[in-house]
Amino acid sequence: MKTFLKSTTSLGMSLMLALPHGAFAQSSDAPACDVSAENVTFPCTLDGQMVANADELTVLQGLSQQAAEAAGQQEQAAEPAPAENSTASSVGAPDSQATINMQAAQEQAAQEAADAQAAADAQAAEDAQAAADAQAAADAQAAADAQAAADAQAAADAQAAEDAQAAADAQAAADAQAAEDAQAAAEAQAAADAQAAQDQAAADAQSAAESGDVADSQGTVTVDPQLADDSTASSVGAPDSQVDQAVQDAQGDVNPEATAEAQAEADRLAAELEAQRAADREAEREAIAAAAAAAEAENADAEVVTEEVTEETVRSSDEEFATTVTGEQTAAAAPAADDDGLSKFEKALLVGLGAVVVGSVLKNGDKVVSRSGDRVILEQPNGELRVLKDENALLRQPGDQVQTQTFDDGSSRTIVTKPDGSQIITIRARDGSVLRRVSVDAQGNQTVLFDDLVEEQRVVVNELPQVNQQQQQVEMVSNQDERALRAALQRELAADTNRTFSLRQVRDIQQVRALAPQIELDAVRFETGSAAIQPEQAQSLARIGTALREQIAQNPRTVILVEGHTDAVGSATYNLALSDRRAETVALALTEYFDVPAQNMVTQGYGESDLKVPTLEAEQANRRAVVRNITNLLR
Repeated sequence: MKTFLKSTTSLGMSLMLALPHGAFAQSSDAPACDVSAENVTFPCTLDGQMVANADELTVLQGLSQQAAEAAGQQEQAAEPAPAENSTASSVGAPDSQATINMQAAQEQAAQEAADAQAAADAQAAEDAQAAADAQAAADAQAAADAQAAADAQAAADAQAAEDAQAAADAQAAADAQAAEDAQAAAEAQAAADAQAAQDQAAADAQSAAESGDVADSQGTVTVDPQLADDSTASSVGAPDSQVDQAVQDAQGDVNPEATAEAQAEADRLAAELEAQRAADREAEREAIAAAAAAAEAENADAEVVTEEVTEETVRSSDEEFATTVTGEQTAAAAPAADDDGLSKFEKALLVGLGAVVVGSVLKNGDKVVSRSGDRVILEQPNGELRVLKDENALLRQPGDQVQTQTFDDGSSRTIVTKPDGSQIITIRARDGSVLRRVSVDAQGNQTVLFDDLVEEQRVVVNELPQVNQQQQQVEMVSNQDERALRAALQRELAADTNRTFSLRQVRDIQQVRALAPQIELDAVRFETGSAAIQPEQAQSLARIGTALREQIAQNPRTVILVEGHTDAVGSATYNLALSDRRAETVALALTEYFDVPAQNMVTQGYGESDLKVPTLEAEQANRRAVVRNITNLLR
């Protein structure tokens, strides 16, 4: 019982100390607290204690309740020892019930305070642990971020080093390519200079032959000025092997007299060769002219073949040729060669030239170096290359009737009759090259387009107006409208020559050709090794096609030269045949899609002989097609 009283007293004292306002007091003057009333009047007394307000009343009521419960529990525990209980009761009698209640309340408050402190300590420990965990996580994240940044920096440094190395390698490759291009350009320029020197030597020889006799250790050779030929005809190929050897021998000897003798020998050989070829051409021209005249008089002894042209017997511009330029058959269907392995064109050449097999040498000394059925490449004694083809292939259109008269020497006269009654009459030499062409309209009006049956005037290149690349304006089809293209086609020659030329001279001599304005068909691009133009590609020719058609309608004598060019990759014979095929395809597309009269066009391939960009490498700018209005150059 003493323990209980002490605990109760302590609890009461603790609660009294915890209260913020007022204190319990004993008073007998205040009325008793009516706890059953809705509104209690303060101050009042409860269990002998003064109550100042509702808060004190509530606390005191709680203490009284707890004291009562504690007393009940104590009584139950004390039942087995009534004597002791009696003693305790007597001992505690002096303590009032309020004191007991107060102590119990104080003990309860202390316990609750201890529990609250323990909970606060536990929460503080938990918060401290959470803070420590958060700090550890932050430290770990910072370390991870630092490592990631270090890794990223290392990767960036490695990439930068790799990029720097790649840039250095690219620069080295570019420098090497530039050096290679420079070397190729230098070699091309050296070759051009050598060719120019050779041309000049031949021209000097021609002038010497024209002015008098040329000394010879075995005698004297007189050159007829009327038979002297183009001293510097620039077809495709290498210089005369004999002349070249003489020049090399002369260059290897430092003796001035020996050098002069070697030069004289070279000049003599060049003059003799050119004179002989001119004489052969003149004789052939006279024979063909006589045969053509007899044919027109209808008393010629000639084999006559008439054929009807159909879709199956002609090639369209979007089709490949039946064979490659090396002579191998392609998958394309085309007129096949006969059982003897020769095409109709080659058989015609066989009659005129005597041989078309690769490696054979013709009557005039030319050597067959390539054949493909539609093309034969010849190497002349001076090393130059010529391409032979059927010049009438472009004229044959479905619905035409073609009559061919072949004379004894292999030359021929072809009459192509159109469905409207108009005709195209062509005279060809025994090698298939066109010499004369006449257009006859449906009313019978004749227009001579060109005539190489009349005697040629000799060409001395050094006496021609010199036209360099800066003076020769090149129009690009893609940059011009139809009006500008018509103006370009009608532009005057680059210089006044006070003379005209044969078609052969225009074709073969670059310096003559350069006098006519040129228009580059820059929008036309061929696949590698291909000579076909697809319809969508052909549409790029619309403006030039319209301009050409209108130009020819305005002047029916207009003659357009369509040129084909390649780069220097591949053999010279391959490039010459391929460029000639491509020129024919361009002309064929102009006829098919835009009704440009085929008889007013002449095609010629030049292979790699006229490089726009002097390089031996693959160069798109060198793979081009060009058209020129050569009307004013022709007789």
